[in-house]
Amino acid sequence: MEASQRKLSAAAVILLLIMAAEMGPVEAGECLSQSMTFKGPCLNSNRCNHKCLVESKAYSGGKCRGINLICWCITPCAVAPALAPEASPARRAGLGGVGALLE
Repeated sequence: MEASQRKLSAAAVILLLIMAAEMGPVEAGECLSQSMTFKGPCLNSNRCNHKCLVESKAYSGGKCRGINLICWCITPCAVAPALAPEASPARRAGLGGVGALLE
C-alpha cells in the first residue's frame, strides 16, 4: 500500500512539472477601452490622452484610432506570446471592439 502511494505521489509531481513546463511567459500588452467621456470625432490624440488620464487612474493614456475616429483609452493587459498572432484580422487592423488588443 505504501509503495502505491509513493508511485501516486511521484506521478503527481511529474504531472505538475510537465504542466509547468508547458506554460509560457506572459508579456505585458496594451488593451483598449472606448472612452466614456470623450465626445465627438477624435482628431487629436493629445486631447484623447488627457481625457483618458482624467477618466480613470487605471488608464495609462489614450489615442485616436480607427475609421470612426474614436478615442481609445489604454490599459496594461497580459498577453501570452503564442496567442498574440492568433488575434482576429479586425483586431490586427486596429478595428476591434472594446478591449481590443494592440500588437
